[in-house]
Amino acid sequence: MFFIGKILELIGLAFLASGLYLGCANPYGLSEARAMGVEMGSLALGILTFFVGRLIEKR
Repeated sequence: MFFIGKILELIGLAFLASGLYLGCANPYGLSEARAMGVEMGSLALGILTFFVGRLIEKR
């Protein structure tokens, strides 16, 4: 379970990094509001995934 938790934490950090990249660099040419929505969605998913990994790791 320890390694599954660590993998989920790593996936969560990847979602955080990709969300920041998609929001700041805007490689797909989205409108500012849409890019912000994609960024916030990815950040929320990353935080949730990291938190679940953290809970599994502590068991």
